[in-house]
Amino acid sequence: MDAKWRLLLLTALLALSSVFQMGYTNAYPNTAITSFREYLNASHNPPGELSNTEYEWIWSATLNIYFVGFAIGSLCTGIIADRIGRKPTLILGNMGNLVSVVVATVSIAFYVSWMFALSRLIMSFSAAISMNSLILLFQESAPSNLKGIVSFNAEMAFVITNLIGAICGMQGVLGSNLVMLVGLSCIPTLLSVLLSLHLHESPRYLLLRKRDDGAAIKSLRFYQRPDEITAQKTIEEIKKESQNDEKGTSLLTIFQTPHLRKGFLLGVCTMQITTSVWPIVYYSTDFLTRAGSSYELAEFVSTAMLFVSSISTLVGMFLVERLPRKWLLVGCSIVNMSALLSFSLCAMLQDKFAFLTYGCIASLILHGASYSVALGPIAWFITSELMPLSCRALAQSVVLAINHTIALVVSFVSFPLYTAIGPIILIVLFVIPDKECTHQRRHN
Repeated sequence: MDAKWRLLLLTALLALSSVFQMGYTNAYPNTAITSFREYLNASHNPPGELSNTEYEWIWSATLNIYFVGFAIGSLCTGIIADRIGRKPTLILGNMGNLVSVVVATVSIAFYVSWMFALSRLIMSFSAAISMNSLILLFQESAPSNLKGIVSFNAEMAFVITNLIGAICGMQGVLGSNLVMLVGLSCIPTLLSVLLSLHLHESPRYLLLRKRDDGAAIKSLRFYQRPDEITAQKTIEEIKKESQNDEKGTSLLTIFQTPHLRKGFLLGVCTMQITTSVWPIVYYSTDFLTRAGSSYELAEFVSTAMLFVSSISTLVGMFLVERLPRKWLLVGCSIVNMSALLSFSLCAMLQDKFAFLTYGCIASLILHGASYSVALGPIAWFITSELMPLSCRALAQSVVLAINHTIALVVSFVSFPLYTAIGPIILIVLFVIPDKECTHQRRHN
């Protein structure tokens, strides 16, 4: 098989299996929301006595505990990945994902709702380690002309597993059988552990951290299949590039060095623009039913949105190496914010103009498509592209930790406040802050 296609196939399969638990678990609660409400009521003591307000806050807390684990896991990844390597860190994260599947399945089978929340905490902590180490491994193992496409595989995997989760969560598929729905992810998660054991360490890590030229060349041959001359040339280029790396990996070093500080802050701003995707992934079915859609239509649209997002990510993979990152990001950010603004306005006016229900549907699909074409995928790997190896893992982990801490707050309150205040809360929490971040990204 051609070396390029072999690398693309390997990274796609690895991304799909490693990210499966993260994407799948965050999507099925949306379409299986009716079954999960019944599960929470049955788990409550005494059973069946949760009020609407209690349910909304408990369900919101259960879903959004994900961000707590992801923020902590992101902070830990930088330290772990620099000390033990990218490959062992990925194995560690994938094994944690497998543990989370077991805990979640037991919690559903025995109606222990706090254990289900615990499984999401374990999953998110492990997913952060998997996702961060996966991106580092991809960025440091792929040739320069394939870095963007290979890094897109992580986002492509997230969108596809979101779609699988949404489909499986539908009542006509597995949504009425929560044990099967939750336990299904043990198969790809186990595969991710076996696949990651087969990998080599990142050639850059071996060369620049371990100072092992022989192992670095073996790793380079595993990932890129170069001839002897090309391999030696690549090794020399990596060494030459590393001479410009700043020594030390502390946050203080990043903030004291102007170009590192700028890259770090751009990473924070870029990730901030993506936060609006979470309430859509979690609550779109509920949002659409409140905007006048039937439950069946809302369930279908939530799934169709993820299908369109998957196609959009494929389009993004084609565009990422052909158009400037900056304008892809800025353009998709503007469309993304406009779509969320349009959804909010249509939902607010739907009581007076019933046809605006379809405006809500179109806006949600446009929001998902604009996220997947470039905004989401590039945001996940832009920090690692901007930062040198000496502080790459640290910078990326801190950026993701900051982003998921902010996402925890806004996503946690968005569901209950949507009920209390209405769709305008989406404008306050996401559109206005994202506008400022897009402005900063455009001027940098």
